[in-house]
Amino acid sequence: MPLDKLIAVGLPIALGVVMIGAGAVNFIGPRSIRDSFARWGYPPRFHRVTGGLEMTAGLLLIPATSRAGAIGSVMILLAAVIPSSAIRDWTHLPGAVVLTAVAVAAATIRK
Repeated sequence: MPLDKLIAVGLPIALGVVMIGAGAVNFIGPRSIRDSFARWGYPPRFHRVTGGLEMTAGLLLIPATSRAGAIGSVMILLAAVIPSSAIRDWTHLPGAVVLTAVAVAAATIRK
């Protein structure tokens, strides 16, 4: 398989694995996650909404629906980047920015 095809298929799948994993952690909501969501100003149990959306976007990152999953991932990740930046919470920002860039690449990649 040519490298460009491998990236076109592999990048969304890799992002999907990350989104499903992060979504599962957010959905379960250990104390540190709940504390972060409270610090960002979200209502109690909003981590479950976020986790569910992340897992859904991750599941959509299969080849047949990868563009929809990537666009959804971009929106979800921007919803993480913006509040982190606004309250100057730099601990979560680098990972969210990198994943946002990967999601943008996955959304714009040609198959």
